[in-house]
Amino acid sequence: MPYKPGDIVPQSGIYNVVHDPKHHLAHDVTCIAGRKFPPCNGCGDAVEFKLKTAAVHVHDHRSFVRN
Repeated sequence: MPYKPGDIVPQSGIYNVVHDPKHHLAHDVTCIAGRKFPPCNGCGDAVEFKLKTAAVHVHDHRSFVRN
């Protein structure tokens, strides 16, 4: 399921970002659960985020102390 700017990131991990092709080629970014997917500086809300690889953020893992 693709996510749009303003949606809450459901799972930390690496997301593939698909832009308006007139602006930028697709690329990967890291997103953190609970934050909002941002708009693109160039194409605004004309981007989609698709989860590529889920991962637990180090601060959310029980083996690590959060300072």
